[in-house]
Amino acid sequence: MLLKSLFRFCSLKRYNFQDILMLQRFSQEESKNLNLKQEVLFFYFHSKKVFIKAEGTVLELQQAIRKQIDDVKSVGVYQQTTNDEQVEYASSTPMQLVLAEDMVLRLNQTENYIILNKVDNPPVIDLIDNYPITQHALHEYFQEIDVPQRTKVVLSNFIQKLLSEIEKHKELTYDKDLIMLIIKKVIMKLGIYSQAQKQVIDEQISFLEGKQNRLAHLKDSIIKELEMKEQTTLYQIYFYILMQIAFTQYGTYVVWGWDVMEPVTFMLGVTDMIIAYQFWMKTTKAYTFGNVLQNAVNKHLSKRLAEQFNYADELNDVNRMIEYLKFKQMVYSSDIYEVISVIEGAIEEKQAKLQAQEEEEEQLRSIFYH
Repeated sequence: MLLKSLFRFCSLKRYNFQDILMLQRFSQEESKNLNLKQEVLFFYFHSKKVFIKAEGTVLELQQAIRKQIDDVKSVGVYQQTTNDEQVEYASSTPMQLVLAEDMVLRLNQTENYIILNKVDNPPVIDLIDNYPITQHALHEYFQEIDVPQRTKVVLSNFIQKLLSEIEKHKELTYDKDLIMLIIKKVIMKLGIYSQAQKQVIDEQISFLEGKQNRLAHLKDSIIKELEMKEQTTLYQIYFYILMQIAFTQYGTYVVWGWDVMEPVTFMLGVTDMIIAYQFWMKTTKAYTFGNVLQNAVNKHLSKRLAEQFNYADELNDVNRMIEYLKFKQMVYSSDIYEVISVIEGAIEEKQAKLQAQEEEEEQLRSIFYH
């Protein structure tokens, strides 16, 4: 019930997708323990693990999803684009091509689910393999200067697009004006594309933040419900204290007298101390009514959340996806001029350090040799 209400809350009309899911990979240790002979990926669909192979074709992906998700008759796999006209992958498309970026699953022709693929390893240098020499040169260049990761991504993407544009016009004779014209064209294209991507990412972050808030609200509502139920624990403590008072008073002044009740009251006090000490040993908190109530709530909270779905994993996945999308948002918010300015600053800083080092070495030589 909780899980259904969560998805119903998140599937707002202004979004053209039902949910955003995260494609996950097994660690090397997990793969070894499971004896996996090839890479297997998975994502959570309504709190159920759905497994897919990293190799093969889109057809095998479609078959795997139909087998593992109930009531799914058709599966479409689409490239995530910045407009509503999504491009569908053919059944024969290799999974390596599909997994190179985020994708969209369309179930039964009506339900769209965005699958984020690179949450655990966002790109550092996003150059295609057509330019291995340039990629290596950039890698070496980035090792020499200290710049933020998003700067590396933006510059790499710009160089990739620039080289692609130059390759389209191999037959032309290049001069300074033509190169400047191509650079301006690439910058304009990247600006338009980045703006469109930023709008898509903003919508996805807004969706996930809504889901994050809903998860927090569900947890708060369960805590309040448990606090109401666990009030009986406090009543039991009150009753135990009142019974002690009544017993000691009745035994002292009505039945036995103080000579008999003195060791009894001493043992009752020791028992209370043992209970309080045991509570402190288990929780490292003082033995107070509030802490006793909180401990009783926490004891049942995880169990109640796990009855519907794995709350901790769900919240962790949402947080990781938001962090990944915010990184992409930063990348698309940066323009090439800002990146060049950052790189120039890093180069100047490095040159200043080298100059200071040379001056220090020169000073040492003058001290020891003169």
